[in-house]
Amino acid sequence: MMVLGLLIIGLLAQDGSIIPNQKTAITTLATQNGFTQLSLDNYLQINYSATLNNLSSANAVKVIQAFQSSNIPRPIASTMLASPQFTTAKPAIPQVEQPRPKASILEVGMSKRFYLSDGNIINGTILSIKDGVCEIETPDGTLQIPRGDILEETAKITKKDDTRYVGPVLKDSMQEIVIRSKYGDVVINKKDIKDMDRFHGGKRVAWAEEKKTFYQGEAVLTDIFMDPTAFPLPAHTFYISGLSLGYGFTDRFMLRTKFGSNFSGDLNIQAHWRLYHRPTGAKESAAAVGINMHRNYPMKNLVARYSQFIQVDAAGNTLNDREDLTTAEVMMDPEQVGIYGELYYVMSYRRTMESGRGKVGAHFGARTNSFPFLKDNLLATDSTPYGYKWLDDGQFIMPFRLFAGFEYDLSKNMKFLAEVWADNGNKYRTFSATWDDYFGDDSRFVLDGTGGSYSMLDFDFGFLYAVNQTFRVGIHFQQPYLVFYWEFYEL
Repeated sequence: MMVLGLLIIGLLAQDGSIIPNQKTAITTLATQNGFTQLSLDNYLQINYSATLNNLSSANAVKVIQAFQSSNIPRPIASTMLASPQFTTAKPAIPQVEQPRPKASILEVGMSKRFYLSDGNIINGTILSIKDGVCEIETPDGTLQIPRGDILEETAKITKKDDTRYVGPVLKDSMQEIVIRSKYGDVVINKKDIKDMDRFHGGKRVAWAEEKKTFYQGEAVLTDIFMDPTAFPLPAHTFYISGLSLGYGFTDRFMLRTKFGSNFSGDLNIQAHWRLYHRPTGAKESAAAVGINMHRNYPMKNLVARYSQFIQVDAAGNTLNDREDLTTAEVMMDPEQVGIYGELYYVMSYRRTMESGRGKVGAHFGARTNSFPFLKDNLLATDSTPYGYKWLDDGQFIMPFRLFAGFEYDLSKNMKFLAEVWADNGNKYRTFSATWDDYFGDDSRFVLDGTGGSYSMLDFDFGFLYAVNQTFRVGIHFQQPYLVFYWEFYEL
């Protein structure tokens, strides 16, 4: 099939010069068979009287066929070029490998990928430089490398704000790159780079090739379980999870919605603004605020959530204590819906661990809602001799949730997540109750069921696994128990 495709390409362009696909194919086949660029041009000069760039399309087809035949060409040693059997051919154009520039700046502490004149590539840190020899610590041991064997490495970087820097590379880590300009050393966060070309010993490595090894970072966590972080989605990125979906309009602003509620008639939208962001190399901090609005929220969900504060008899029992009473029985209108809102503020901090093997982060936030403005018109106070009433309890002056989340990279693909909170509406619910609530009631894909044991102080932990760069699955030990999260970049 490959041969047929190359023959078709050749026939389409047989009257012209070599086309890019043919040139790529010849270079790849020649390299696989031991040719250098110089020996390949010598071979082509002898057999086709042209270098690779000047080869005709028809001859390019012949070269490709030769490399795919049983009699594969082999590099011709330079001493053979003067032999009588080659004198009848057109003399090869003398070609001299240009010397590649050596590193002009080498300093103790430089940590990056070093390119050597003999073709070796190593990752390491310079420990010392003595008598023209660099002692470089690598994952495979400490090497003694003459500084004259280390090639110059420079970079031309354009940031997303169109700032441009050019200079030798001093340091290159997963999060940042440091280059030396004539005005000083510049530390550039790799997430801020729009375009970059690297030059290793004078040879350019294009941005498309560089991105194969360029550290993009794992997808940013927008939530820890059920609570937000201060980091929004990247601009023009869409996600869907088991409970919600969202879109990042800019690097500072995103919108989310609970799609299950929308299907049930409760249109809702959550706006998330990042107010503050300070990335400093391996560290990053941010603060954000969010507003969540529901236009048709079922009031029975609020009564169920705060049932532990509804006194239902003279003995002081609450709705949460009485299994014989339902939410509908204590409400004036069980079908009542209305406008409902939530407000939150969160601060996040994240840094690279000293080992360089991953990141650790912490998130602290507070949230409340509009329930105090709604509760007076919910209970059926005259429906029984006793009536129902909200407890005058110090825990229920206003609804609140204070939370602290923690994330830790166990490996490249696995995160450990943990969270502790104080929430006067929190109840522990079993996996089976959560499953039935999510799939079994009339508001599917929404966690709004009643029941559960009240626990104002609680915690949770679990694991999140990145199947690939955009899809993650996770498990933890409180609702919703199972997690999936799918991102679609640059829509």
